[in-house]
Amino acid sequence: MSIDLLERGITYIRWSLLIISADAVILTLLLLLSLLITPMAAYIFTVVVSYFLLISTVIPYVLVVLFWLLGFRDLSHYSRKYFMGFIGSAVTTISYFINIAYMGYLTANELAGNVLVPKPIMLEPLILMYNRYFIVFSLYLPLPLFISLILGILGSILSMVTLYRLGSDFNITRIKVGALITIIGVLSIEAPLIGGILIDVGTALLTFDLGRVLDALGK
Repeated sequence: MSIDLLERGITYIRWSLLIISADAVILTLLLLLSLLITPMAAYIFTVVVSYFLLISTVIPYVLVVLFWLLGFRDLSHYSRKYFMGFIGSAVTTISYFINIAYMGYLTANELAGNVLVPKPIMLEPLILMYNRYFIVFSLYLPLPLFISLILGILGSILSMVTLYRLGSDFNITRIKVGALITIIGVLSIEAPLIGGILIDVGTALLTFDLGRVLDALGK
């Protein structure tokens, strides 16, 4: 039964990582496009903001949060040493619902003709640095989104530390490397192009090499 919990938990986590990786690839490509095609930069930035706040955080992430929570729940049931990952997934879930609530409030305010009190603050990202090769965004965000961001970062780090421990337990170095790269990518969110690339690489490594744990269990 314990092995079944481990296998099921890893499968859930791999599905979640696959969605995260695909999402990060799309966001990174949008940012690259905004750097390479200067006349379209303003339009691309608008798309990036809309994508990140609405599509990226609402539609696919309902599956990410569900699989992430179920996956780490099963890992923690398999062994209490992985309970930190479940805490991280719970924090990430709270972050997600704060984001959803704020997006819902913005939508309701728009439908009501901007009459809600207090009026929601929706700020454009403040670009601190922009050239052909590099973008740095300010983290000056509305308070609900800032809280959601901080909780998301904290939850992601706790989950990645747990996956690092899993890699150590099964002596799979690339799981540990993938977890570390993903942590660095999450902490580099202010420079989203760099952070996105690192998250792409880290989650891809984790998705592939967590499969090696399943192979080892099968043998």
